[in-house]
Amino acid sequence: MKRLFHLSTTSKQLDLFDKDWEQIKGFIEKNRMDGIEVGLTLDYPLEQIPSGIVEGVHLSFYPMWLDFWRQDQVKLQQLFDDEESIKSYYGGLEPAVLIESYKKQYWRAKALGAKYMVFHVSHVLPEDSFTWKFGYTDQEVMEATLELVNAVFEAEEDGPMLLFENLWWPGLTYLNPELTQWFIEGVQYKNKGYLVDVSHLTLTNATIGNEKQAYEYIKKVITQLGETKKWIKAVHLNKALPKFYMGRNHYYLLEQYQKAKDKKQQLMILKKHINALDGHVPFDHPLAASILELMDPMYCVYETAPSSRYELAYFIKCQNEALKMMTNKND
Repeated sequence: MKRLFHLSTTSKQLDLFDKDWEQIKGFIEKNRMDGIEVGLTLDYPLEQIPSGIVEGVHLSFYPMWLDFWRQDQVKLQQLFDDEESIKSYYGGLEPAVLIESYKKQYWRAKALGAKYMVFHVSHVLPEDSFTWKFGYTDQEVMEATLELVNAVFEAEEDGPMLLFENLWWPGLTYLNPELTQWFIEGVQYKNKGYLVDVSHLTLTNATIGNEKQAYEYIKKVITQLGETKKWIKAVHLNKALPKFYMGRNHYYLLEQYQKAKDKKQQLMILKKHINALDGHVPFDHPLAASILELMDPMYCVYETAPSSRYELAYFIKCQNEALKMMTNKND
């Protein structure tokens, strides 16, 4: 199993290393990691990224994409102020722009020599994230995702693995074994599999308040997958204990969101809400090792949200210790 950490090519994340890839290489070596999973922005120059350190590429995610894909003009008018806003969000006015975007990202992942790509299977509207009342079923989101994915990724076998990641919103959740098997069988691209995000899976159960409960729940869900478990190739390791936040009534936040004076303020409220749910903190409990043993992945990605490189090093240390993979203290 290779151990990676997630790093985006956004300025905010690269600033942790003074935008210096040599510092990133040194950090990887010092912390005894095997490389990175990169969140690759569409316009970042590939030549700046040193060869050999990128194992995975996280493809972009449009949380509210299904109405655009279906060209539901009524719903699009409710979501966006005008056509320019639609263009700004998706890159154009026709569904073909999504296909073109992912094809470009696929090419860039191959150019980097990535071993895998990550694709979110989900759809959610901002207000639904507060109410938990959704307009689409898991199957509807998964059916549309198959349409998009099969239009982007041809059935070739020499490209990076295409790994599908779960969220706690409609789409891939791993809670329905039959639907999970049906989906992976429907993907035409041969080099495919699943990625389990530990926090996202935990967030499908609002009663979880400690690590033992999280482990028992994850064990139950993964065991119920049966033979489908063999498709799990990677894990995003982090921790969420949703009981204390998800147990609240979030309608007061919905009111704040709806009364916000502009889109920027709305986005701040939404981000604060999502971060409270999915904080990307390290899974610093010994049961982290048991969770990985359940799935036996090829890749374990430490997906956390540090505010500095020193905090990132600390988060890595916490999860290494939880996995009994401590680095040499003399290094």
